[in-house]
Amino acid sequence: MKIYAEKRISPAGLSLSAEDVTLDPDTAHPSLTLSKDRRSVTATNTRLALANDPGRFDVYSCVLGSAGYISGTHYWDVEVAGTGSWALGVTRESASRKGWFNFSPEQGTWAIQLSMGQYREVTAEWSPLDPPQSPSKIRVYLDYEGGDVCFYDADTMAPIHAFTSSFQGKIYPFFWVWSVGASLRL
Repeated sequence: MKIYAEKRISPAGLSLSAEDVTLDPDTAHPSLTLSKDRRSVTATNTRLALANDPGRFDVYSCVLGSAGYISGTHYWDVEVAGTGSWALGVTRESASRKGWFNFSPEQGTWAIQLSMGQYREVTAEWSPLDPPQSPSKIRVYLDYEGGDVCFYDADTMAPIHAFTSSFQGKIYPFFWVWSVGASLRL
């Protein structure tokens, strides 16, 4: 598990406020249902008749946050307890949303997933992660200038995984739920 090999980041000590992330219905795959407050997403087996807007995911059941970031340090917490299969993290505004493709940092998405009870980094290798416990809430921490995307158990602040990269352009919160009934809540 590669966590903070070069640099230790401690958002617990930062004087940041959590971002008020809401979900962008114009990016949501047609099989996703968003809550009225746009803070929760659930995968369904019903496909809504929605316009195939250029920004809408058409194959993968993903949705982005409404606001993106071009600088600064940000974090948000996502409730994941008992939710089935999901992935969450950040993605570039320019990352693919149409057709079949691979999610990975090389393609502009930095994320972790839970699938079949196994936590993994979303990369070409799909390397397994071993969090100290199964978190009920995950904190996503983005340091745009520092090039860091870090994931923590939001209750204990135990590190789960970290990516280091170089960002260009707008970066959005990213959510992917694919098993029917799976949901994520901000």
